[in-house]
Amino acid sequence: MAVTDKLKKILFSLVILFANLGQAFAEMMEKGKTKVKTVFNFFHQNSNDGKQVFDGSGREEANVIEPMIFIEHQINEDTAITGHFVFDFWTAASDTKLDGNTGASGGEPIKTQSRTSANVGAKREVKKWTYGANLGFSSEYDYSSLNGSLNASRSFAKDNFTLGAGIQYYKDSVSLFPDLTPPGAAKIVNDKDRTIVATALTASQILTRKDIIHFGINYIKAKGFLESTASSVSVAGVREVENLPENRERYAASTRWVHGLSETSALNLSYRYYWDQWQANAHTARLAYLVEINENEDFLEFFTRFHNQSAVEHYGESFDNAKAFMTSDSDVAKFNSYEAGVYHTKTLGEMGDFKLLGFDFENVSWSNSLVYGIRSNGLRMGYLQTALTVEF
Repeated sequence: MAVTDKLKKILFSLVILFANLGQAFAEMMEKGKTKVKTVFNFFHQNSNDGKQVFDGSGREEANVIEPMIFIEHQINEDTAITGHFVFDFWTAASDTKLDGNTGASGGEPIKTQSRTSANVGAKREVKKWTYGANLGFSSEYDYSSLNGSLNASRSFAKDNFTLGAGIQYYKDSVSLFPDLTPPGAAKIVNDKDRTIVATALTASQILTRKDIIHFGINYIKAKGFLESTASSVSVAGVREVENLPENRERYAASTRWVHGLSETSALNLSYRYYWDQWQANAHTARLAYLVEINENEDFLEFFTRFHNQSAVEHYGESFDNAKAFMTSDSDVAKFNSYEAGVYHTKTLGEMGDFKLLGFDFENVSWSNSLVYGIRSNGLRMGYLQTALTVEF
């Protein structure tokens, strides 16, 4: 099926951006080439309606600053190694209040928290197959994780159809408060185990010279201590710790249709249905418009997202009596959410190539995105990302 290179690039860029196994679609670079992408994220949220907040104020204000770096090096024509490194830090009003009332820090309340995360991997193409593997870790004051993943994909019918599969495993250690009373005396208990296995199956098909359709099925099984360190519940007016089952199985089925409007623009419409073992279900729809705004392949995307979910069976804003399982976490409550945003990527220099300090840089681009969202249960959020990508 004949699809122009420019239109195919636009169509697949939308599929890659939101596919669970995006790496399976990534093109290999020339032998010896290295690509580096630096990303800076800033996230802010605010609400006065969080029923899980320790002091009952409902305040869910948080600010997150997250620098990231992605590195990919092409060893030979069909093998590449990758690296992903993150150091983020945040302030959260609810965390500070909780820490100050429990003595978790052993002294002054923690006002700023941080996380360090790294991931290294490799990918290889063998004829119609693409294979990938990754190992990583993440660590913060109340959580640590070792994780690994494997994925594979195969193309058929002159690369017009692709099947992919992947699996991820997380071995986590979490820290929880066994008791919140009396104030100032409760201590955090470390090394509570949690494991997560996540699997995905994907398929993409070029339908016509202007259309691609993508399908995905996900299954996630979590086992162990699934509570959140910072979540509490109100039982007859007294704050107690959140308590959840030791198992949770989660499922999702999604579809995505990408339609080329012209040689320089495309639409992306996606839908996902989610359900889980805790009797929650959710519907998520997203619509995006992508357009090339000049001959240097600069792109602009506008998108909007709608999400509707039911509450898990263990949720309550408050409880008259203690129950076996209780949570007031606003993330698992019933709500609708609405998001809108814009994404722009710009090629720097003539066709993205220029020299700096004696180095020849290729395919240099600068991208920025801005997202704003609201929830019907009071949460408001804003997200800003800027990224610089270079190849040499």
